[in-house]
Amino acid sequence: MRSQKAFTLIELLVVIAIIAILAAILFPVFAQAKMAAKKTSSLSNCKQLGVALQIYVTDYDDTTPSIWGTNDPANCSEALGLDSGCSNEWWIPLFPYFKSIDLVYSSERDRPDNSWPRKKYGAKKLSAYGYNWGPFGWRGGGLLEKQVAVPRPGGGFGNMNRGKSMTSIVEVAGTFAFGDTYDTPRATVGLGFAGDTYTGFTNAGLRYGGMFNYVFADGHAKSTKVQGGILVGAFGNRYIRVADATGLGRTAYCSDPDAFIADEDGTTSQLNTTPEPPGMICGDYTKWLRDTITTPCPDNPSASCYFTK
Repeated sequence: MRSQKAFTLIELLVVIAIIAILAAILFPVFAQAKMAAKKTSSLSNCKQLGVALQIYVTDYDDTTPSIWGTNDPANCSEALGLDSGCSNEWWIPLFPYFKSIDLVYSSERDRPDNSWPRKKYGAKKLSAYGYNWGPFGWRGGGLLEKQVAVPRPGGGFGNMNRGKSMTSIVEVAGTFAFGDTYDTPRATVGLGFAGDTYTGFTNAGLRYGGMFNYVFADGHAKSTKVQGGILVGAFGNRYIRVADATGLGRTAYCSDPDAFIADEDGTTSQLNTTPEPPGMICGDYTKWLRDTITTPCPDNPSASCYFTK
């Protein structure tokens, strides 16, 4: 009878070590593949939303959707089924053209949202994407004019950012329509808004590792590298901008990069940050942010700085 030879302890340890090494190599690859699949799915959603925008502007005299606040509270009541006086979200005017609420979602954003009137359209969580209001605050410059006060029927004031003619966009293939954001309703991709609910301190920790999906004004969608940092006074005390500050950054947030965009005048809303950009031509805002915030972020930043990791 032949005796069976068992593994020695050293042989078992060698096998375990090899398995551990393989796992260390393969697990990050699997994670990257999973993240790439999620980003691709999001990009597909963006493309479909881009098509919806193109159809919408064809039906509405070549004009982009307007955004407004709760301008008539008496006609904003879930209990009564009234929504004509409520604030709107960028995707609500487009909804008849894409019809599936799932297109505004991302697997990377699960913040619940069942607020009226968004729940009327089946919304259960926040959209992953924001509209291009312009580079900074409520100053306009993107696919919307600057915010203005609107008298309410019952007294007081609401607000509105009117849409623009698509023919006024100088570089339709280089101007965002909407894209990834951490902003809350009414969601935007603006520099001082897009980092709203992001709680991290690194670029790598941003959605898809800092490669945001954007739809451009001509309808095409593309994954674009972004960078972030701390901007005291911004939503969430954070900013997010395109990494290429003088190339794509010149046109991304601007229907006309050479148009002068003034500071808010305080009649509606005001984004007070430290530092705060003065009025300047639209195409310079991203470069101004890059050139002004020059301090790398420490581990626990309290002042404005840029993420280095």
